[in-house]
Amino acid sequence: MKILLVCASLEPGLDGVGDYVRRLAAEFCKTGHGVMLVALNDRYINELTEDSTNNFGITRLPKSMPEQERYKAFQTVLDDFNPDWLSLQYVCYSFEKRGITFNLVKQLKKVKIKAKIHIMFHEIWIGESNESTWKDKITGFLQRWAVSALIKTLKPAGISTSNSFYKNCLAKAGIQANKIPIFSNMPVGNPTGKKIYEQLPAEVQSSRSAYVLATFFGGFHYRDQLDSKLIRLAQHVNQEMKKKLVITHVGKSSGIEEQFERLAQTTKIPMKVLGTWDAQDIADYFSLCDVSLANHPLVLFEKSGSIAAALYNKCPVIVLRDNIAADDQKTAEVEQVERIDNIEKFINQETGFSEKYNPESVAGQYLTMFKAS
Repeated sequence: MKILLVCASLEPGLDGVGDYVRRLAAEFCKTGHGVMLVALNDRYINELTEDSTNNFGITRLPKSMPEQERYKAFQTVLDDFNPDWLSLQYVCYSFEKRGITFNLVKQLKKVKIKAKIHIMFHEIWIGESNESTWKDKITGFLQRWAVSALIKTLKPAGISTSNSFYKNCLAKAGIQANKIPIFSNMPVGNPTGKKIYEQLPAEVQSSRSAYVLATFFGGFHYRDQLDSKLIRLAQHVNQEMKKKLVITHVGKSSGIEEQFERLAQTTKIPMKVLGTWDAQDIADYFSLCDVSLANHPLVLFEKSGSIAAALYNKCPVIVLRDNIAADDQKTAEVEQVERIDNIEKFINQETGFSEKYNPESVAGQYLTMFKAS
């Protein structure tokens, strides 16, 4: 089978969906399928670039390239590669700054596509949460209209999304989608790899059993009540486990040092920023942590590659943000701090959940869908 994966940008390490697409392509190649990647609106380059050093070809079309030339180049890739399937990895804001993608629909309507089409909605539209403003709802209406136009134009043989919340929102708009979970954006960690762990304070390393080691990973966004939720977590750890909570951050996030310094002062919890490391080092660190922390709403945890990375490395996740919509799903490995009855049981739970976030497993779900359609 020949599969063309299309997204907006493919800059390694700087575009989450781009990294997802690269790893998905690698998994397809492992099972003998021909794969090609195209970035349609790449803001990280200034000229058309091609790369065939991997087991798959890559064509990146810069955002600065005149639109007519860009889609003419896309047509050339389509004609030359002649795929059986085209999978559009949709993130509305990566194609248009307001997320209203009517122009994308207009341009794709001009492209001659012989392949069967699949759309993976990594994002849909805003305005569906209990935090939405009237402006959000108006913008969301236009974004939803553009999504409907995209589906009407492309007539996809398959539609997917990463989480139950988006699946339900799509269903309310008359769009039936299956759910394919996000996989880890990190490899499997090795507990003997201690490059990051060795940056922890000496007293934590020497008395490891006296601490619960928790970590944030990647983009960090302060939310109201975060201080009180962290204090509550520290109290649970102290009262129920007779241990101290220590919190770290690993990866890249603007202003993280100042944010952590302020949080440490208000919560009195030991905190340390560990900085940016290679993917394998971060995965190794996950395998040595007791729990991961996240500021994502629980209802959207399934769309986070950072959360998937922690879970893939057998590290359960505590959510420190109020939910944005009603949510009746139960996932043992991810929970809001206020809904955890037994913190020790949560941290020490069975880790069979990790297989759900394996890239090989997720790629298999794509291929099953392609073969069935």
